[in-house]
Amino acid sequence: MSRKMTILMAVSLGFFFVTATTFTSLGYVLFTMVAELGWSQAAAGASFALLGLTCGLGSPLAPLLMKWVGSRLTLTIGGLVLASGFLLASVVQGLGLFFVATALMGVGFSLIATSPGVYLIATWLPERSSRLIGFYFMAGAAGGIAGPLIVKTIVTLSGSWRTHWMAMGIAAIGLAILFFATIRDAVRVESAEQVKRAAHGRPAVTEASPWTARQALLSPSFLTIALALLVVQTVITTMHSVLVAHVASFGMGSDLGAWAMSLLALSGTLAKGFTGELSERFDPKSLTVIGLVPMTVAILMLCVVSAPAWAMVASVVLGIGWGLTWVATHILLLRYFGSSIAGEVTAMATASTTFAVLGPLTAGWIADTTGSFVPVFAVFAGMLVLATVTTIFLMRAPKLPDPVNADAARPDGDAAPALAIAD
Repeated sequence: MSRKMTILMAVSLGFFFVTATTFTSLGYVLFTMVAELGWSQAAAGASFALLGLTCGLGSPLAPLLMKWVGSRLTLTIGGLVLASGFLLASVVQGLGLFFVATALMGVGFSLIATSPGVYLIATWLPERSSRLIGFYFMAGAAGGIAGPLIVKTIVTLSGSWRTHWMAMGIAAIGLAILFFATIRDAVRVESAEQVKRAAHGRPAVTEASPWTARQALLSPSFLTIALALLVVQTVITTMHSVLVAHVASFGMGSDLGAWAMSLLALSGTLAKGFTGELSERFDPKSLTVIGLVPMTVAILMLCVVSAPAWAMVASVVLGIGWGLTWVATHILLLRYFGSSIAGEVTAMATASTTFAVLGPLTAGWIADTTGSFVPVFAVFAGMLVLATVTTIFLMRAPKLPDPVNADAARPDGDAAPALAIAD
């Protein structure tokens, strides 16, 4: 297998693993831990919120580490940090230690996905980056299919959620070894804003962007994309936290909740896989809008249905919208601002979703207070409508920066070739 494909497979496996073992499976394992340790829904939501908070705040750390030590060591360190969080979770007795464990999981997640993977794909395989980024996100979403079912199987067979965390810790160490053995940079990361040369003396395989990272982050186009990502991430993060408990409230137990989580991930996986190819034929902005609409419909369904079958349908519809929106917005970032700053722009877009951590925390508190997650779902529906409207009317292809100012802002002062950017 060529070096390019080896790296694609390695980073995709990493995204699969971190998704399977953190956000998508934590909702199920928390349901089991809450029952055994006597925690409240608010406490469970707080641990999930901390996972999301450290993941978001840790996102800018990945480009910095890639600059200092390269992508290989960045991903390897991420695997070891993730392993430490899992192994610590296997021995917790109280909330304090579990909060530390989930914080480590969040940092490990951010060092493995998504900005290092997007950067490596954009620099090693630029001619097929849109399609392969879709494959990358599909691999990550596939972890969400496996995650809840893996937890269910391990806990059922062993009778202990501690065994699950121990097994995941050992697997994370293996992933770190894989990263160290396979990952290499196509181009050396000279700074957080600029990629100059390929490693091993080859010419850089990325096109220089006419944008500096600062200009990109302050543009209306980036802010609109960041808003859409924030809303989508808030909804999905919260659903990963509460969906098992919500379905269990129908009186059918937690097993159906695990299946609902897997259906959400399955439909999201398929949608993400197709979105990369669709974005080569259709405007990614239109795909973003098309994705936000079914997400809104699915959340409204969860507000009114009380039968597990309809909850399963809503999970599928929600996953389809999630997959379309998430990949389309990331491809917009790449097309609007260029591959040479793709890693940093993606990291900052991910960091902008940090406020999504308030979703699980608020949902847990409301469930403890009212006995239902429905009021939270109603608010989410309104947020999705807002994101849809702003995307339709405010998202535009950004105007290229003034070449004189852009060149002056570059550390080396070199002129950058203009890119043709299509809406």
